[in-house]
Amino acid sequence: MPINKQKVLAGRKAVDAYRVAHTALYAIDPHRKSIPEEHTPLLNTMLDDLKKPSFNSLDEFFAASEELNIQELGFKDRQALDRMWH
Repeated sequence: MPINKQKVLAGRKAVDAYRVAHTALYAIDPHRKSIPEEHTPLLNTMLDDLKKPSFNSLDEFFAASEELNIQELGFKDRQALDRMWH
């Protein structure tokens, strides 16, 4: 299945932005009790941002991102990469 590199890169930006925001939230105080309430909007923003390049779920994004990683490493598919390790 062909992977749309621009779509995956847009998804990676959304995930990276979430990770930065999440890290910043915990950097304020790692033991804050309100973090789950503050975390949900961050997660929702990431999921909304993943929908922009047409990802319907985190699983769909991560599968496409992994497939792009495999292609960028020069392998035809996951099986070719797995054969290299065996």
